[in-house]
Amino acid sequence: MPLEAVTARHFEIFLTMALSRNMAEAADTLGVSQAAVSKSLKVLEQETGLSLFRLVKGRLTPTQEAERLLPFAQRALDHLDRARRVALELRGGDIGQIVLGVAGPALVSIVPLAIERFRAAWPGIRIEIQIDSTLGLLDKVAGNEVDIGIGTPPVQEIDARVVQLCTVRDVCETTLVAALPKQHRLAGRPFIRPADLADETLIGLPDSSATTHLIAAMFQQARVARPPQIVAANAIGVCSLVQQNLGVGLMNPLMLTQGIFPGVVARPFRPRIVLRTCIYYSRLHPPSPPMAGFIDCLVRAAKAAQAMVKS
Repeated sequence: MPLEAVTARHFEIFLTMALSRNMAEAADTLGVSQAAVSKSLKVLEQETGLSLFRLVKGRLTPTQEAERLLPFAQRALDHLDRARRVALELRGGDIGQIVLGVAGPALVSIVPLAIERFRAAWPGIRIEIQIDSTLGLLDKVAGNEVDIGIGTPPVQEIDARVVQLCTVRDVCETTLVAALPKQHRLAGRPFIRPADLADETLIGLPDSSATTHLIAAMFQQARVARPPQIVAANAIGVCSLVQQNLGVGLMNPLMLTQGIFPGVVARPFRPRIVLRTCIYYSRLHPPSPPMAGFIDCLVRAAKAAQAMVKS
């Protein structure tokens, strides 16, 4: 049954109530009366047929149904807020903000240089950076939650319909390296092979990472059992754990180009595994002039970072 009586305001009040200690606090945050908060919640419960709050020790607490509804309500309001901001910016003749999503080592090696170059040409544009997995970035680009994404290539787990909504452009190729503490027994080797890591602990990325898929296939082809693994959420986490001598990281060398992890050294890995870095943006909407400018800056920064790795 369509919920014609439910508006964005009902969800705004619902979210505020869920984050408040009581109805009085929610009303004060919203600048309305407690009666208005109560009436809005009642309409939302009647229209949805859900019980959204229950009284626990004198406090209104979200029910399980409310907890499940919360992230969807938040996302809807975020989309609405962004649409309003874009409309205002377009009315002024330009889009004053670029939302950039980043996955992987591009945050350290490519993005800072791209931002430096971009701001020289577009000093009035605000840049917002969101850090996510490649899967999350593609989903956000497809849903217009971010303007541009930069990260690793899509993996099989990503819905093909999401990929079809995105332009995916390769901008950089590097080869996998072993990241080791400087004092590690293997640090003196000219290169590292799978058999060299048999007695080591690997520090890697989640199974959803394209790099993890390539590493697993490489160990299988080499007929070497993959060593025990510590999983870090991102490449920064991998380097931090390597720096603390907890294991060996197999990773993109772009992460180590800026010297922000002293004591960690990179050694070439064999067999060679090629790692790609990609830019994503919507296939349905042509980039605005500022977005096109930022994409160009990312491409040039990626070429500079790739040359730094090879030098």
